Amino acid sequence: MPKDQRDYFKVKNCWSEIKDRLLAGYLPQYFQKLLASRRPIYYIDCFAGKGKFEDGKDGSPIIALNIRDEKMKATKVKNAGISMCFIELNHAQDLLRNISVFKRHGIPDVISGRYEDHIERLLYDKQGYNVFLYIDPYGIRALDYELLCNFAKYGFSSIELLINMNTFGFFRDACRVMRVEKVVRDEAFLDLDDLIVEYEPTKVDISEQSDTLLTRIAGGDYWKAIVTDYNNGMLDGYTAEKRFSYEYKQQLRRLFTYVLDMPIRMKPEHRPKYRMIHACNHADGCRLMADNMANRKDELFIDIQNQGQLGLFNQTIENEDITQSDLYSKMDKFLEEQQEEIRLNVLLASFFTKHGVVCKSGELCRVLQKMEDTNRIVVTRRPSHTPTGKPSRFFTEEKGQSVTIRRA
Repeated sequence: MPKDQRDYFKVKNCWSEIKDRLLAGYLPQYFQKLLASRRPIYYIDCFAGKGKFEDGKDGSPIIALNIRDEKMKATKVKNAGISMCFIELNHAQDLLRNISVFKRHGIPDVISGRYEDHIERLLYDKQGYNVFLYIDPYGIRALDYELLCNFAKYGFSSIELLINMNTFGFFRDACRVMRVEKVVRDEAFLDLDDLIVEYEPTKVDISEQSDTLLTRIAGGDYWKAIVTDYNNGMLDGYTAEKRFSYEYKQQLRRLFTYVLDMPIRMKPEHRPKYRMIHACNHADGCRLMADNMANRKDELFIDIQNQGQLGLFNQTIENEDITQSDLYSKMDKFLEEQQEEIRLNVLLASFFTKHGVVCKSGELCRVLQKMEDTNRIVVTRRPSHTPTGKPSRFFTEEKGQSVTIRRA
């Protein structure tokens, strides 16, 4: 049985802290960059909760509102605006009370109900908007892939998703549907009930079989082959979860150009509590989120795992060892696959989407610098020279400067 969640908002737990840090680390850059586009921003927290925990810590709605107000105060762009909407099934009145102080730039709409009942109505008239959806559901059943497919039809200026996906919970349910009993004895799947709080999605008829529901969530029935391989001993529980995560991201790449994920775990040897998945169509957003995920990994190791000691600087967010030689080899092979020259930010975003967040973007730029110094690549910079007439050496794309790379 799922854990009793009546006390959920008494104390903010560690993994909720990391999820919200990931959001808080990205939104300032997101708002600042898109306010400059002069197109309106529409932010939706799809499972907003109460907004504040009883221990005084802020939830995602208040975190987002504080960032909104800070950026709106600082912006010099005329007619810039950030509209917000919070959807909450169980605690809408508590949420309204907790956000009532945010009046200067408007109290967001609070929708009492289910995300899947309201999201399309909220989005259908947002053509030309920059849309950001924070989807942190109570379980996996609300993550209907077909619903995500519909978002592409609205004609947004841009859309980004930050999704909390309980991949271990999905795989455990998949094993139960396929009557694979070994999952109940697998240590990889212990204590999942502490993480899962489900409600029945209204868009799925209760007469539908469970495997149909799981296929709707996953965006295909590829999960069945993974369960079969797990049952046959070809995969352990941890490898099966990673394979499902990879396949799920591949499905999202049918809808979005760039897809990243970050496992949320408390110790290196533990399975992830969740995976936070970011999907977008803009290289800048992907690069910024990749650095944000790498920074949160460092915080996780330092603040939670090592009580303030130095983190595991030579590991990826998947806790895999990585060296400068590894990065060089991966980048060299990646560039071999490129048929044409490529802009730096597109290169970085595409690399992270293919290989995961194996490092920060600055480390990849240092690898590219080494490749330029050894004549493995040709770099074209604009402007090509500094104000003093020296050749430019920058490896960043900011306002007024660009970097294009091709194999030598």
